[in-house]
Amino acid sequence: MVDIKGIATASIDPESTVNVRKNQVEEGVEKLKSSIKKHGFLEECQIVIRRHPDSSSEYEYEIVVGQCRLKACLELGLEEIPAVVKDLNDDDAISLSWAENESRSELMMVDKVYWADFYFQKYRKQGKNKGESARRAGKHLGKEAQTIKRWLPLAILPDDVIRMVDDKKLFIEDAEAIALSCVDTESDEELEQKIRERVEWIKPLDKRHKEAARKVLKDVRVQASIDDLDKKLADKVKTLTFEVTIAEDMRPRLIKWGDDAGLIGAAEGFIISNMVATILSRK
Repeated sequence: MVDIKGIATASIDPESTVNVRKNQVEEGVEKLKSSIKKHGFLEECQIVIRRHPDSSSEYEYEIVVGQCRLKACLELGLEEIPAVVKDLNDDDAISLSWAENESRSELMMVDKVYWADFYFQKYRKQGKNKGESARRAGKHLGKEAQTIKRWLPLAILPDDVIRMVDDKKLFIEDAEAIALSCVDTESDEELEQKIRERVEWIKPLDKRHKEAARKVLKDVRVQASIDDLDKKLADKVKTLTFEVTIAEDMRPRLIKWGDDAGLIGAAEGFIISNMVATILSRK
């Protein structure tokens, strides 16, 4: 039987080191505030907490499951919240938080990558090989080792670039190819510059060119410039050059088509070439 207690919200540390959801927290809090105002706090929506692992902390407890619920209650000024107190070590707390968050709504890729890399690096430092480290990381997160291996290269990307995958501005295959092409970068400054250059290079491409661009990225080293990438892409995708004339009053519709296709700010000629490629690729 689960023992649910009313716990003072002020006694719980809302900034948990074991809560796996680090992104979209504010959005979740706002939604819950509206729900709590309308329906009150339902007892079956209790949070899970543990005794705070830091004996010097001002808080008695640490949040494990229900970070958004706790923060919503704090912002609404509620003094008590139904909670289950569990005796959990860090690994068990993280696994519980992961399972609960994934069951409610899929975690963002940026959070998945963070925790996959967190556990992978933990076991590598313990002397485990890459395969075993990926397997153990997957066990903590309820994923196959192959999935962990796919996520790991993304750990070198800035968080805002990984978020482009969640926002559908970048395919995960694009992000993987960019990351793998930059693994040999020597400095953090050069790494970020190369990543961002390659993101802007691949983003506007149509489907056919993206597929070829991924192959180009996998074949080049980090020192390759954007001009180098363009030349290699041209070799992989033979193109037809032609002239197109459109009426001036059609220009706004052309620009809108480009914006809808994710080609915001692109030159008209580039938009037209993408439009033609899109139409011709349809079955």
